Amino acid sequence: MDSKNPIITVRMQSGGSFAFELYPAHAPNACNSVINLALAGAYDNMTIDRIVPGFVVQPRYADEGRPDLDFSIAGEFAANGFACGLPIQTGMVAMAGDGAKAASGSAFFFTMGEHPRLVDHYTVIGKVIEGWDEVKRLEAVETAPVDIGVPGVSVNAPVVPEIMEKVTVETFGVAYPAVIKLAE
Repeated sequence: MDSKNPIITVRMQSGGSFAFELYPAHAPNACNSVINLALAGAYDNMTIDRIVPGFVVQPRYADEGRPDLDFSIAGEFAANGFACGLPIQTGMVAMAGDGAKAASGSAFFFTMGEHPRLVDHYTVIGKVIEGWDEVKRLEAVETAPVDIGVPGVSVNAPVVPEIMEKVTVETFGVAYPAVIKLAE
């Protein structure tokens, strides 16, 4: 029997929605983390914190002080010696991180264009498969710059909060193991 890839569905407070397919065969630990956090409701009522038109739309860029979200995992990308095999191109979903060794265990972003500097340095976990128009709507909302104290990092937050009201995951009956976190 063929197994299906898990599907994450995001319902925005504004009424829109989108879905992305996860690829656990290519980034197993990162996908396990996102799946288990979604099942636990950790992404519910989370804001979209970073919008850089033509680059990324990202929930949860800001540190929320939540121990269930503030952890790192080994980056599943070429620069860290891991052959993910998935490209970073428009419409993909990847994990935030340092681009060298670590990936966020919880923070993901949507790629809004082709950016060679991201290739092989960020863990690709999936692709938007429904509601791309909603992701594009988010990219176009009015934003204001936010200084996060990191030189060279552009963070623009929506002026009117954009909230992921409910985030669900369809695993098609497959149980996914707990995430393997990096030691702190």
